Amino acid sequence: MDDLEKKIPVLCVGPKGSGKTTLLKKVQQAEGIDYTYSPVPTIGTNIYDINYVNKQGKKQVLSIREIGGEMVTLWNNYLEGVEKVIFVVDTSNLCQISAAAVMLYTLLAEPKLRRSKFILVLSKMDAAYRQMRNEALLMLQYSRLCSELANAPALLEASPLTNTGIDALRAFLGDAKKVDA
Repeated sequence: MDDLEKKIPVLCVGPKGSGKTTLLKKVQQAEGIDYTYSPVPTIGTNIYDINYVNKQGKKQVLSIREIGGEMVTLWNNYLEGVEKVIFVVDTSNLCQISAAAVMLYTLLAEPKLRRSKFILVLSKMDAAYRQMRNEALLMLQYSRLCSELANAPALLEASPLTNTGIDALRAFLGDAKKVDA
């Protein structure tokens, strides 16, 4: 690639089973992401490189590292130099949300990420989603985060199965349009 800007390091984290892999595959425009898709839980990490053209017309690569939900205790090893953080929460699993809140607060308090941009992705928007959305935001204390933090996470409602919010996530990641490598 000529006129290549540096790779932008992005971290994608969240509790086990929150939909990180499915979301990233949809952002990557992988085929076959629908209601029949059944991902295998991520053991370790996955890396997704996505090519974009930035606002200045230069090609850039987003290097998104997805860390499996089972590896929460090791997240700290992957924080150095991260510019953007995608935190995914499954709103259909209210039992998991309190644990997700602890994970999110831990990341927001991490000195290595003080300059990183955060986006909180509420995933798995199914028929019961609207009822649970407000409960999830209350449990995560999202409004309090926004009022108290200078670096409060942006909020995005996304569903890789229905394509809802995928373009908004791409815009957050690169403020650009996807190009073929």
